Amino acid sequence: MTDKIDIAQEQQLKQVQIQLKDFSRPSLTECEECGNDIPVERQRYGSVTLCVECKNTQEKLSKRYF
Repeated sequence: MTDKIDIAQEQQLKQVQIQLKDFSRPSLTECEECGNDIPVERQRYGSVTLCVECKNTQEKLSKRYF
């Protein structure tokens, strides 16, 4: 039989695990390549992880290989 302390510890562990998952997600406000801020207009797309400059560079490099 579990007691109140065991239940509280399980809940605390679940909260920590959730926070760690959130921490591992890409930032929607900071470029994952250079660390600069992503403009608010660009953040509205939701899945953007690169600033305009880094995205342009990525697209130029990808065109070279196709």
